[in-house]
Amino acid sequence: MNTLLILLILMASQESSGFPYPEFAMECYPKMAMPGDTVYFVVTAKNSHAKSIYIADHFWHLSSDIQVHLRDSDNQNHPLLFEAQTSVIRDRILEYTVIQPGMSRIIGALSINIPALEDIREPFWEKHLKDLSADGREFRLRATVISYSATNRLGDTPEHERLPISLEIPITIKPRPENEMAMIEDWHNNTPKELFPAPAGNNSVRKVPREGIVPKSEVIRVQNAKYSHWHFIRLGNRYPADPNAPETWQGWKELEESITPSTMRDEIRLTRILIQYCDTEDAKVLTELKEWFAGMNEVQRTVMAKNVCDLAWGAHGTKLYEPYKKIYTTVKEYDIAPKPDHLKKSLEDAGF
Repeated sequence: MNTLLILLILMASQESSGFPYPEFAMECYPKMAMPGDTVYFVVTAKNSHAKSIYIADHFWHLSSDIQVHLRDSDNQNHPLLFEAQTSVIRDRILEYTVIQPGMSRIIGALSINIPALEDIREPFWEKHLKDLSADGREFRLRATVISYSATNRLGDTPEHERLPISLEIPITIKPRPENEMAMIEDWHNNTPKELFPAPAGNNSVRKVPREGIVPKSEVIRVQNAKYSHWHFIRLGNRYPADPNAPETWQGWKELEESITPSTMRDEIRLTRILIQYCDTEDAKVLTELKEWFAGMNEVQRTVMAKNVCDLAWGAHGTKLYEPYKKIYTTVKEYDIAPKPDHLKKSLEDAGF
């Protein structure tokens, strides 16, 4: 798969608005994907002004802060919704952080499947997946960012505004081998409807579990105990998940070796590495992880490192917690997306 980063900058000028907005940019990987692949993208805000500006210290992908759509050649937009762990969404406290002149800040390091497994029977995807040519079909990945900008850290000045910014990147979807598409169809057919999330109402900005909370799905075997597969798989990625997920790292290894090089296989490989180290605590597994990340595309690496942190933090209270600390330490240098101050402190207090 070719490694190509597409950079698009959309600027809200100070002259047109009378307010010092940052410049926003988006980098995406891969440029060419197959059905079931994960697409990684990083959104940054840059202060090109002579004075400091303030933006929200955390942009939340489960709200309207960053929303993603895929647009086809007929200008049909299809929402790509991120998934929440629970249907109960609490309000957050909006805090601000400074960006010094000439400096940039990552405001989103995100990953999403194209398409989500639960969506492959939706009209938009049925239309496009059944007749992809060998060269693929071009779409446009569109991220809309709500910019909370202010002139001080409190964000309570009269100049405080919310400005929607849209960023677009072309992306081509090409066919996946027939045997792998048949496997994906089987994964979809084998998954009970209650295990799939659903949009949270009309015009929703997120998906939520049908039963109110993500099922535990304790199907992964680690040292003679069973754990939820969500300890090892990014929430929302069902390529594969319960009830299709292999129970052991050996099963994940076999699946990994059967998949065409792609980000779908990369996600399977990461899951295998996480399970294998938690099960064996073999230092060679961490060496493999370190060497793999060192040669990885930067956008993919940035997002994957953040995802490893999230999984490690989610293992708190289980026997997976200590091995996960060593896993995260192995890739921590690549987890460069800033975190809210309270989360950063919590991670430091926990020894991350």
